[in-house]
Amino acid sequence: MGTNDSSVPEGWTEQKRPLAWNKRFDFADYAQTRAFLDCLATVSEGSGYYPNLNFARTHAVVTIQFEGEEVDSRLREFARNADLCAQRLRS
Repeated sequence: MGTNDSSVPEGWTEQKRPLAWNKRFDFADYAQTRAFLDCLATVSEGSGYYPNLNFARTHAVVTIQFEGEEVDSRLREFARNADLCAQRLRS
């Protein structure tokens, strides 16, 4: 299901074809990166969406790919929750 708000969330970059959002999350150490990935796993299990992930010791790159040309509100919520996972680790 699409949404009228097609704006890209702050800090995310948009790829046009295929439509996708990407964001790199940087962390102090592997423990923080691992905690972030664990939080994302919980979000994925709750939403039923599993993004593309690339990660190393101190960072993770999350890519959210949309079906077609519309922004899906469920995936917008996933992006918001990914940001919340990172914020919790930094506070």
